[in-house]
Amino acid sequence: MEKATTLERAKDLRDDDLLDESLEMLLSLLEEHPDDPQVLFEVGGIYDLMDSANDAIPYYHRAIELGLEGPDLQECYICFGICQRAVGDYPESLETLEEAAELFPKDNSIKVFLAMTLYSNGRNHDAVKLLLELLAETSSDEEIGIYRDTIEFYKDNLDEVWDE
Repeated sequence: MEKATTLERAKDLRDDDLLDESLEMLLSLLEEHPDDPQVLFEVGGIYDLMDSANDAIPYYHRAIELGLEGPDLQECYICFGICQRAVGDYPESLETLEEAAELFPKDNSIKVFLAMTLYSNGRNHDAVKLLLELLAETSSDEEIGIYRDTIEFYKDNLDEVWDE
């Protein structure tokens, strides 16, 4: 079977929640294309969906190393960083998600996961600041909008205390 056709079939199986069958198909494809970033990304994704973050991590890492591109690269960085955090590799997760935020500065989901990783690295102030910044920038909630300037002020002054 051709690579593109096999990838599509494996994705269809994944979408139908037939993860074992999809994984089997992808691992066979990986034997034929061991250095294909797209195949590596898809294998990592199946392991990730199967709640096997430790198995997914090396595939995500290798896919990035070998030049995965476009929207898949963006998703791969996110999934890679989330998996690293999930298994307790907090410094590595922080490095991955900071790199992702630099590469894809408009992706707000990266910022959310980066904030979680900042928290996991003991950088609570930075995590809350990032979340407040994101909330102020993206919320369409009217009540949030009323206090947008105040939220933006406090994101930079979280520890400020005023004497009366």
